[in-house]
Amino acid sequence: MTWFLATLAHLIHLATPLLRAYGLWGLVGILFAENLGVVFAPGESVVVTAGFLAAKGVFSIAFVLPLAILATILGGYLAYGIGAKYGHTGLTRYGKYVWITPEKIHRVHSFFQRFGAQVVAIGRFIVPLRQLQGYIAGSAEMGFRTYAIWSAVGAVLWVFAWGGGAWWLARSIPS
Repeated sequence: MTWFLATLAHLIHLATPLLRAYGLWGLVGILFAENLGVVFAPGESVVVTAGFLAAKGVFSIAFVLPLAILATILGGYLAYGIGAKYGHTGLTRYGKYVWITPEKIHRVHSFFQRFGAQVVAIGRFIVPLRQLQGYIAGSAEMGFRTYAIWSAVGAVLWVFAWGGGAWWLARSIPS
């Protein structure tokens, strides 16, 4: 438990200046970029920090959670669109240069046809899958409707777990 609280404090310490400088626009921008595929964008840090700052009265939790969910979903949808348009063709044409064979492409395609919904929903909690799942799902030709629903479900769960959890924890700690 000590490790968890120390990690949480470190995340808050890192992201607080960003959110104080840019407010909720910083939250939206980071989450959109992270879900668009910027692997090193500090998504969890800003969501945790925004939840914590909302508990301390800096932001309203009624704005933090919906904006975080919206940015997360929209970034993923754009990544899916790029993956759907260019991913499969690009992988078949240029994959051989990075050891991606047609057989590997077929296996991922089959895997996403069977388990894509679960991967997309649960993948929100796994770095770097959260950042890359839109491209992978689009490239694997997963249906957009299925992706959209399960991506949104995963985004809501992820934002409420991190942002809502930080808000609840910070409200539980006496000032």
